[in-house]
Parts: sequence; C-alpha cells; structure tokens
Amino acid sequence: MDFFIAKNHNTPEPAPADKYAWSIKTDSTKQGVNDRVKKRNLPTIMVTPPTPPPEPIFSGFNYLPMELLLKVMKQVSVDDRLACGQTCHRWMEAAHYYLPFNQRIVYKFTNVNFSDYEPPIKHFLDAFRIFPRIAIKSCTFYGNSQFWPQFGEFVVELSIKNCLIKDTELLYILENVPNLRHLKIEQCDELFRSWYFTKRISCCESHFVLPDLIEVSLANNDFLDELHFNKLMTLAPNIAHLDISNCFKMIAAHRRVAMVEHIMRFINMHQFQLQTLRFSGTLAIDDICLSTLSMIDGLSLETFSMTFCDKIPPAIIDLLRRQPDLNITQDLEWKVGRHPIKAPGFISFLVRQTNLVHLDLTSSLGVTDEVMELITTCLPKLKTLKLRRCILVTDEGIMNIVNLEHLEVLDLSNCYRISDHAMYRGVIGRKVKNFKELYLGELPTLSDYSLIQVTLNFEMIQILDLSNSPNAATDATMQYVNYYLVSLKQLHLYCCTKLTDSGITGIDLPVKPMITWDKEETFPLDRLFKLRVLNVIGCYRITDLSLQHAFKLAELKELHLARCYQISEDGIRVLARTATALEFLDLSECPNINDNCIEMLTSNLKRLRTLKVNKCPLLTSTCLEIIGRNCSYLKFFHVSGCLRVKKPKQRLAHLRSLKAVYVEW
Repeated sequence: MDFFIAKNHNTPEPAPADKYAWSIKTDSTKQGVNDRVKKRNLPTIMVTPPTPPPEPIFSGFNYLPMELLLKVMKQVSVDDRLACGQTCHRWMEAAHYYLPFNQRIVYKFTNVNFSDYEPPIKHFLDAFRIFPRIAIKSCTFYGNSQFWPQFGEFVVELSIKNCLIKDTELLYILENVPNLRHLKIEQCDELFRSWYFTKRISCCESHFVLPDLIEVSLANNDFLDELHFNKLMTLAPNIAHLDISNCFKMIAAHRRVAMVEHIMRFINMHQFQLQTLRFSGTLAIDDICLSTLSMIDGLSLETFSMTFCDKIPPAIIDLLRRQPDLNITQDLEWKVGRHPIKAPGFISFLVRQTNLVHLDLTSSLGVTDEVMELITTCLPKLKTLKLRRCILVTDEGIMNIVNLEHLEVLDLSNCYRISDHAMYRGVIGRKVKNFKELYLGELPTLSDYSLIQVTLNFEMIQILDLSNSPNAATDATMQYVNYYLVSLKQLHLYCCTKLTDSGITGIDLPVKPMITWDKEETFPLDRLFKLRVLNVIGCYRITDLSLQHAFKLAELKELHLARCYQISEDGIRVLARTATALEFLDLSECPNINDNCIEMLTSNLKRLRTLKVNKCPLLTSTCLEIIGRNCSYLKFFHVSGCLRVKKPKQRLAHLRSLKAVYVEW
C-alpha cells in the first residue's frame, strides 16, 4: 500500500521470551561424570509450565484490517471519507495518508493573505502532509512565500483566480513547482496590466521550464497580450490543452484581432501535440480563424469549444440542401460545375476534425439545421454535444443525433424550437444507449410524452435537467423517473410548477400510471437512493407531505427548496432526521421558516457547510445564537433580506470555520 505516513496496526508483536525455558551448560571437565549419571535409571520429573493467559480479542470497526478499511473508503465520496477520518486515529490514517486519496483532495485558499507571517499559511509551513492540488481564489500575495520551496515539489495542479499577484511572485511560484501538470490563471487582469517587459525578446527566454505541464487555462483575462502569452507558453513546451475562453472583451478591436492571429500562429507551431482548444465567449474567433485552423494538416483535436455567430450564406445552405454528398477539396472548395465555391471556415473545420470527442457550441447563433447535419455525419466519435441556446436549431436539425452511437452527454437547453416529434425521432433512438447526462431545460414545447420515453430508453442517466420545462415535468412523469432512473445522482426541476406532492410521494395520484399484474403501484422520490443533488426551486405546490414521506435520501448532499412557500416546521422536523448527510441547504423565500426550524436543522445536520435563508421574515437574532452553538463546520451563511436578524457578522465572528456571511441581496 502506498502510504505517505502509515503504520500497520495489525502487525503482531513479537512473542515475549518464555520465563520457563531452561538453558543447560555443560563443562568439559565434568563430561565423564555426566556420562555415568546418565547410565543410572533415575526417575523422570515432568515440570509443566502454567497455561499463559488467552490473547485479548479486539472487536469494533476501529480494528478492521487496513486493506479492508481502504476498500470501504474507496466506495464513498471525498466528503464522506473526510468525515470518517474524524472518528479515530486509525480511520484518519486511512482517509488522509493513503496517497491515491491524498492526491484527489483540493486545498482551497479563499479571501486570505498569502503571507508567511499570517494564518493560514503560517500554520501550513509546519505541516507534514503534501498538497498536490491547490486552488487560490480572491487572495492577495505578499512577497515570495516559503510555502512553495517546501511543498512545491508535490504540486501537480495549481489554480490562481481573481488574485492580486505580481509577475515576479508568479514566476517564483512556477519555478518551485517542477512537477506541475495543470495550471489555471483566470480573472487576473491586474497581473497582466502591471506586467511589463524591458525587452521584447525577454518574453521568450526562461531559465526554467515545466516539462510535465500539459494543460494551461488563461480564461477570463481581458488584458492578456502577445508577450504575456509567449512567456507562459515558453514554460510549457509540451502543452496539449489550451483554454482561452471569454478573453479580450475590454480591449480595442484591432488589438483583439492581433492577439487572435498570434494564437493561431502558436497553434500552427504546436499542431501535432495540441488535443484541446477552448474559445467559448472569446470575440474575434470568426469564420476566418476557423478557415485557418482547417488548413493546419497536423491538427487533430479531441475537444473543441467556441461561440460561432457568423451567418452562413444562403447560397451555401441551399447548396447543402440540394447536394448533401458534396466533398470539400484540399483547397477548401466545392466543385460545382465550372466555378468552385469556397466553403465556409466553420464547415471546413468540422469536415477536417473527424476525431472530435467533445464539442461545445453553447450560444452559437450560426449553428443551423444544415450544420447539425454535418456534425452528425462527419463526427461519429462524439461523446459530448452541447447546443445550449442555439436558437436556430429546429426539429430537422436534431433528427440525426440518433446516429451518434457513442453520445454520453447532450445539452439541448433553451433550443425552444424543438418539439416532441424531433425528440422521439432524433434523440430517443435505439442506437444511443450510453446516455449519462441529459439537459432539457427551458423547453416549453416539450411534453411529458418525451420524458416518459427518456425514462424507458435511458435507464443509466446520472444527471437530468428539466429546469423551466413545466410541461415535461408532471406528476405522471415523476413516477416514471422514480421507478426507472434509479442511477440518478442529480435531478434539476427548477420552476417545474406542475409538480405536486402526488408526483414526489405517489400519494393521492388521480391516475396511477404504473400498473403491474392489474395492480396499480406508486413510487416515492426516495427510491432514487443514489441522488446527491436535488433542485426544486420554485415548485410552490410542494408541501410538508413530500418532506415527510419522500426525502429519506441517505446520500443527498445538496438540496434547493427556495420559494417552496408551503414548507413549514413540520416538514423540516422530518427532513432534519432523515437527510443527515446534507452539506448545502437553500430555504430562501420560504415564509414559514422560523428559529425552531434552524434549531432542528443545525442540531441534526452536523455536516452542513452552506445555509441560505434569504428573505425569511420569521427569523430573528435568536437563530444566530443557535447557529453559533450548533454549527461547528458552517462555511457560508446567506441571510439577506431577514430584517429581524441584527448584526449577523459580529455575532458569528467566533465561528472559526465561517468564511463569509452574506447580508446584502
């Protein structure tokens, strides 16, 4: 077993020396006398040592063999494993010091001063653990910390987001993390604003490199320029994944175009090693850039994302409709008659990148039915297809999605032109059997018939999103979901206003949809025993009856009950006893939530990390005393709009775990 610090408590201790063991020593001068004594027939005296006391038998979970304990730990989530580590020293050793577990933990620093002379960094310098994954958000760096020379050797993933950091401090950090594999520098405009180079050539020079760095994300940086880009890419000679999403929004148009052209030249230089390109939300990535990418012969991507908003000429669309079997030549043209027609860059790119596995075209107004036909024809290996807010896609465009046999993730949210006919013919087909995530939010034209077919055909779905699709999520369809989709881990029903207690609990259904051997059956929500995230915000018909009869969910971690106006103290009492694993709870705008509800929740939900009670008029300052007494692990508390709650930040200042109190809506 790979332990960073480990002791095998099951190793038997060496047996103590037997105090009844005899040792006989003979002298050579007395050897003759001994021989004569042996010839005599002397009576034999048997000395029987007393029976040693029986070994103690240890019983209990804390004496489980380490191998069996680790096998159990591998079956639970990270949060559950960390909670198990608080029971005893032996379980803590299994939960923390086993290297495969330790390497998955992300250590987050939020809203702190990154200095050796202030906590928490001051205390981390004395630690004996390793920190392979570090995420730093909204922090201020003060000088070069000794944290990096001491622990940087073990860091493989580093994320710096919205931090105040200087270029010298950033380079010092990168120099001390030689084994870094993933780097994220996001929303750090102040860094790039103040980063100047005395000589332009110095941006391409560095006395160290990071040979293992394969993924770099520079998303949400508006003031990133060519020199900054060259400096960071010089440190990553083996880069394979590049993210430039949502960049260059606040700079002039000519600077934006120049920066995009510089990135295209970089892609051309590293065409044989790049596998991922993300350009979602980045302006100036237009049809011309896609034509440039399509002409790079050595570029073979597996993941690509962008926001394509250019309009394909009507003549091209008409040509594709009349002759869908046309092939694009090496010159990116169609040979039609005597005069070749130049193919748009987006179409040329799709035709060339046949190895794409993940494609994200969120908010792309240029994606039409003809483009969708090319996607389903030219990209047979697709596993992820995201078309959220592609409003020009109609039923005709998604008819051929059924041909993508390897598809696992499909997002059609807010494509409001899609109807039941297209869902049944294009998505719910017999060829696609590997669906794991399906997003059907904001589709008012979708009826319950489509969702029933989804439950009958895709029983292995783990994430289902029906937010703002009120005609699809009804009491009848919820019964099908409760019965068939037992593998669900996330269920989003935001503002599904037709959903009532009958659909969630199966009680008093006017028409029972499930009949087995002439016997009508109903099924409650807690049949989904793997459910971890449940969002029913705005489902105002849900009452205490649902909480009392359908929320026995042992693995539920995150629950959203905001704007469920009929929930009261009776339902909260049962919820606090049955869903004890909750870590995130949202009860905002529930007018019946009072101080007694807070008492019951905080007394039973010992793992609660985030509590939202915005605009709950019955709450008073008494709830702050209850939270201060019962919540030892609470990190975020939202109490905006509660007029009777006075000075929450001052009254909860003694909670060491609390990171933020939000009092403004």
